[in-house]
Amino acid sequence: MHMDSFGETSSVNMPRHFFWECLHLNHDSAVRADVSRQNYSVCPRHWYVDATFKCSRCSEKFCFTAAEQKRWYEQLGFYVDSYAKNCPTCRHDDRKMKSLRQEYDRAIASTLQSKDVETKKHMAGVIDELYSYNTDLPVKIHANRKVLGRQITRITTQTDV
Repeated sequence: MHMDSFGETSSVNMPRHFFWECLHLNHDSAVRADVSRQNYSVCPRHWYVDATFKCSRCSEKFCFTAAEQKRWYEQLGFYVDSYAKNCPTCRHDDRKMKSLRQEYDRAIASTLQSKDVETKKHMAGVIDELYSYNTDLPVKIHANRKVLGRQITRITTQTDV
């Protein structure tokens, strides 16, 4: 008799740690995994199944689909013990916020030194969009937004005269 180690023959027998904090598993959605394409140390995922979780940011329920798991673990190389902790909307917002923050970090020094009002307006817009995510931003970003506002006002009033 063959033991079903790690859920090799049935998604129902997969180790529970793959779905920590999961609210519901839909085994009808099970898709066979290609373990040769996975990043794991001891226990591969032999199946992907639709799993319902509660978003750690907004608390809404979301489905971490079998198709999304296949992409994470076989194409993107995520470690098989990882799983989505946030809903797709919150993950999108996190990526957008990270991108804006990187743009700010990359360009703020040169923007403050620039004489180009459009560059300054763009950076002010980046900061304003960061504000829209309702996260705590460093005091320096708030200070730089005020400086940009003053610089924009000074440049536009000089060109209007």
